[in-house]
Amino acid sequence: MHELLQSAKILYWLGFANMTGICDRGKMLIELGQTTQTDTGRTGVPPNPLFTNLRAMVFESVGPVRHEVSVPFHDSQVRGVALLIQTGWDKRWGTDAYWEPGPFLAEHLIYRAVRSGSRLFGVDFPVTGKSSETRLITSGKIAIVENLRDLARLPRLGFRFTVEPLEAGSGEIRAVRAYAEW
Repeated sequence: MHELLQSAKILYWLGFANMTGICDRGKMLIELGQTTQTDTGRTGVPPNPLFTNLRAMVFESVGPVRHEVSVPFHDSQVRGVALLIQTGWDKRWGTDAYWEPGPFLAEHLIYRAVRSGSRLFGVDFPVTGKSSETRLITSGKIAIVENLRDLARLPRLGFRFTVEPLEAGSGEIRAVRAYAEW
């Protein structure tokens, strides 16, 4: 089967959402979302060109407790980058504890990310309401991908991050598939 999987696009169409990681020609792809929808009937849905193959970095925050997320970075190192924030909250996924008040993005962090030209935040906790899917939120000053998982499996830098819509259309909150490649 691995010989047939020659690109991220092929992996995606073969149901990548149900795989935790696949090596293909020396590259590693890891699904990072909490996807509940299936791929049936998805042909013709283009990826969002704004969030495809972004350089990405993982920053670790305090941990899986209620706290204001604040991570140090220099503005020049995050220009055009997807900032993925690992708190460990994703370990609660599938339990009632996941929906308890948890980490939240600090206002000054959002301001700095916007000022520095970051493309988006990816976080391993819910930001808006209760949803069992990984969602892209574009209603604020910077796009946020919520409900990610397995950020601890990623290198801290040197990889690419992609967010693809699960269905055609637009809106301020959309269900997406998120994955990393390195």
